[in-house]
Amino acid sequence: MNISNIVNQNSDQAQAGNSRGQLGKDDFLQLLTVQLRYQDPLNPMENTEFVAQMAQFSSLEQLQNMNQTMERSQGAEAELQAAFKNNLVTSLVGKAVEVPTQEVAYDGETTEVAYRLGAQARSALLQILDARGQVVRELELDTSQAYNKVEWDGKSASGDKVPKGAYLAVVTAAGPGGVPVEADMLKRVRVDAVRYAGSEARIWADGRELALSDIRGVVEVGN
Repeated sequence: MNISNIVNQNSDQAQAGNSRGQLGKDDFLQLLTVQLRYQDPLNPMENTEFVAQMAQFSSLEQLQNMNQTMERSQGAEAELQAAFKNNLVTSLVGKAVEVPTQEVAYDGETTEVAYRLGAQARSALLQILDARGQVVRELELDTSQAYNKVEWDGKSASGDKVPKGAYLAVVTAAGPGGVPVEADMLKRVRVDAVRYAGSEARIWADGRELALSDIRGVVEVGN
C-alpha cells in the first residue's frame, strides 16, 4: 500500500476534513502514519520507498514554509510602503504645492497662469471663459518646458478689459499627429494639515481634502 492509494481511498474524507480542498503537510504526515500503521507485516514498505515518501513530505513542508515567508514579506513590504508614503505626506505640512485647477482670479492686474504639459506635447492652448461659458481669450502656450507660466493681461480677444472676477480656464495640448496629451493648469496652495483615515493620510489644503496623487509639484514658500 502507498500514499497514492490511501489518498484515492480517503478522498471524500480528506475533502470533508479540509475546508481548503487541498492536502497540506499535516495531512500528508497523517496519511503516511496511517500507511505505516496498516501496512502488511509480511510485505512491509521498503526503505527506499519510505525514504522517497519522506523526501516528498520534506519538499512539501519547504514549499509551504517558503510560501508563508513570501506572504509575510509581501505584507511587510506593503506596510513599509504605506509608512513611507504617510511620512512623505506629513512632511508637506506648511509647504506650498501645485494642484490642478480650472479657475483664474482676475483682480484688474496682469494675472500669471501656471501650467503643466505632458512630455509629448507639440502644441498647447489656454482658453479663458466667462461665467456663461463664452471664450474670452485664447493664448498659445510654450511647449518647450513641461512646467511653465503665461501672463494674461485681462483683455478679451477684442482688446477690451474684462470685469474683475473668477474665470474658467482650460488647458489643452496635442502631440504628434494631433493626439491629445495630458495638460493641467496649476494653482499654488499651502498644505495646512494632514489627517488620517484608517491607514491612509489625507492632505488638507485650500480648504479641501486632497490625495497625494492630486499634487503635481512642491515648491519653496515665497517662490
